[in-house]
Amino acid sequence: MRRVGRAWVSGFALLAVFAFLLRATLGAPSLELAGYAQLKHALRRLQVLGSVLMIAAHPDDENTALLAYLARGRHFRVGYLSLTRGEGGQNLIGPEQGALLGLVRTQELLAARRIDGAEQYFTRAVDFGYSKSAEETLRKWGREEILSDIVWVIRQFRPDVVILRFSGTSRDGHGHHQASAILGQQAAQMAADPGAFPEQLRWVTPWRPKRVVWNTFAFGRASSADAASAG
Repeated sequence: MRRVGRAWVSGFALLAVFAFLLRATLGAPSLELAGYAQLKHALRRLQVLGSVLMIAAHPDDENTALLAYLARGRHFRVGYLSLTRGEGGQNLIGPEQGALLGLVRTQELLAARRIDGAEQYFTRAVDFGYSKSAEETLRKWGREEILSDIVWVIRQFRPDVVILRFSGTSRDGHGHHQASAILGQQAAQMAADPGAFPEQLRWVTPWRPKRVVWNTFAFGRASSADAASAG
């Protein structure tokens, strides 16, 4: 009886540890899996140390299928950094515009992350509507402020791989798209430099992603999940 009791206590303690690790590993943004599936997913994630951060300009710019594959299929820690909250976009199904639309789009992203298993991040950049160039976008956003925000997220999240959704060239079309790739690539380099935004180092340490890649994208066609090297 004593051995059985000890075994029961040990088993209960082990389940408690698993529950704690599950909460810490999955976090609030994750889909609430049930029972055995939830435990199995958490245990598999404990065996994987890789982390991936995708960077783009708006809600709906992310490759949700790729995020889900990396987080749910490969069990990596995955994040999506949307530089804006989409407050400058169109709304054909409701009256919300401007800041209120930004709140709606924010909640849409958080709901999507609960499904695909990634974590959601933002910067202070404002979606001011369509922009013809990266130069205009960077001027209106404030290049240094948004660059600082991206560096902060990289240092905090500590991704092994950064995925840029756009190329940083005129082929991206929207100036916000171009700027997101320009700033993302620059921030990935600066995050490792202790001289860049040193005020952040009270809370985080420098971090250098192992790779920065570009998830190729073609308007009018399905996006490719093949990531081409961006540097």
